[in-house]
Amino acid sequence: MSIGIKHTKTEQRKVVNRTFALVRSGHSITSARKTVAKEIGVSPNTLWVWQDKFGMTTPNVIKATDLVKNHGTTRKSTALSTKSGNTVIKGLEIMKGKLGTVFTSLVDQDGRFSNQDATAISGVANVILGSCKQVLLERKAMGKVNKTETLI
Repeated sequence: MSIGIKHTKTEQRKVVNRTFALVRSGHSITSARKTVAKEIGVSPNTLWVWQDKFGMTTPNVIKATDLVKNHGTTRKSTALSTKSGNTVIKGLEIMKGKLGTVFTSLVDQDGRFSNQDATAISGVANVILGSCKQVLLERKAMGKVNKTETLI
C-alpha cells in the first residue's frame, strides 16, 4: 500500500489489526499508529478514524508492572469475583435436605405432598440447580483466566 491509494475496507481493517499486533507486542498505541501510518503513507489520526469507523477497540495488554506476587503465583492485581459466594453453596445444601424430605414423602406415599406439589417443587429445584451450575461455570472460567494470563 503506497501513498495516494484509496484503501478498501478490508485493507483498513488489516492495517488496524496490524497496529493492534504491535500493541500486543509491547508498543504503546501511539507509537504503533505512528509506525504503521508511516509504512502505508497515512497519518496516525487516519488509523484512529478507521478504528473508530469499524468499532474496533484497542487491546488491553497485561504488563509485568500490573502484576503482583501472591504466595508464589503471579496474577493480575485486579481480582475477579462474582456476586455469588458461600451463601449459594449453603443454600444448595439446605435445598438438598428439603428436596430429600419431599422425595422421601412421595416414595413412602405418606400423603404430605401430592404429585402436583412434587412437580412444582422439582421445577423450582431445576431452576435453582441451573443457576448453581452457572455459578460453577463462572468460577471455572475465572480460574482458567487466572491460569492463562500471559506476561508481556
